[in-house]
Formats: sequence, C-alpha cells, structure tokens
Amino acid sequence: MNKVNFERECSRQLVDYFQLLHKNKLDTELKHRVQGFINAGEFLGVITRAEAIKLMNETYLTVFGMTNVQRKPRKAEIK
Repeated sequence: MNKVNFERECSRQLVDYFQLLHKNKLDTELKHRVQGFINAGEFLGVITRAEAIKLMNETYLTVFGMTNVQRKPRKAEIK
C-alpha cells in the first residue's frame, strides 16, 4: 500500500469514527481498529507519528467544525 492510499483509508476510518463520536455514540471496537491501522502504518514506515496526528486533527476539524482543543470546553459545558 502506498502512502496516498494509506492516508485515504485512514481518513475514511477516522471520519467513520468521528461521525459516531459526534452523535455521542462511542464505538470502542472501531476506535481500536483505527488505532491499530495507524500503528501498523507507522510500523511499516508508511506514515510518521507526526503525519498521523496531522491527519487526525484535519479529519476531526472536518467532522466537528472545530479542533479538538476548541471542542473540549464546549464538551465540558454539555456534561
């Protein structure tokens, strides 16, 4: 698998996970699957940790319309 295909698949998995999270539905199995996929990509040298974090942050912003840091205070208010 090349880098572009890996990032595309990783992004797809992250979107699926974040969309469920956005609906307040936690899918721990999917979370672990995504984490494992990212770890495998790092192990195989397809993606670096910094690139993975960047991809996660970009996908999070796409799904939630704000960064994880921006969402934390809002999430705390809801609870």
